[in-house]
Amino acid sequence: MGFFRTCPDCGSNLDPNEKCDCQNKNEKEATCYDEAEKNRVAEKAS
Repeated sequence: MGFFRTCPDCGSNLDPNEKCDCQNKNEKEATCYDEAEKNRVAEKAS
């Protein structure tokens, strides 16, 4: 029998006192996508 919490955002099982980093990952992925989109638009304009 284990003790865990569930992240309300992504649903992953966390150990007691463990913090989920799903929000940090989502922000990082969004930033990478924005940069890639800017590069794609800049290449089309050239």
